[in-house]
Amino acid sequence: MLRIVAADSGAAELDSNFSVKSIIATAAVYLGFPYKRPIDYICLTKPFDPDSSEYVVRELELAGQLAKKHKPDQIHIDISLGGIRLEDLNREFLEHAKISNRGKQQLLGVLDKIREVGMRIKKETGSDILFIGKESWAVRIAELTTAACAVKYGVEKALQGEPVIIGLPRRCSITITRDYVIARSLFYDETDIVGYIRYSVPNDVIISEFPNPLAMGFRAIKIQRM
Repeated sequence: MLRIVAADSGAAELDSNFSVKSIIATAAVYLGFPYKRPIDYICLTKPFDPDSSEYVVRELELAGQLAKKHKPDQIHIDISLGGIRLEDLNREFLEHAKISNRGKQQLLGVLDKIREVGMRIKKETGSDILFIGKESWAVRIAELTTAACAVKYGVEKALQGEPVIIGLPRRCSITITRDYVIARSLFYDETDIVGYIRYSVPNDVIISEFPNPLAMGFRAIKIQRM
């Protein structure tokens, strides 16, 4: 059965007016049958500017780390280019791609780096690298995993005395258990897929989830010390 590593960036730190300050997390997940939750994952919480294009390279590098360990058949990256393979991704393709002008310019700016990093990963792992976006459920699971990772980031920041508001990915809700932070999809056809991290939230931290008042279909969490 097909084995996949997928990577995505997501979950936003919000200010008190629910404006995005930064994107918090990048996650890579390793999936096999039945493709409902990660078998393994790597998470990086290093906030970056939402207008930056460097996230693409970061996703590739993180996916490469996990792919070196598991040697998957495919690596899925969250760029919606119809599943084009790394070998076929070039300037001519991007210039004619049906994506926003802003997105096009961002990708053209890091294209050489994408190809350099991607070719190295392909040589090391033998995996096909596909730029497929949310057409891939594996990428969606990586997106959910970023939400779980962002909770840990928010808790650690709140423990320093500063309340944190985190905007979750679309149709996502957080469940806290004794040993895990679990991010569940709220889409009706995704009720059995989850992202998660192993992490115990301290007892003196309060996490409140609520609808994001400025973004239909999105939820947010407020994390603060008791």
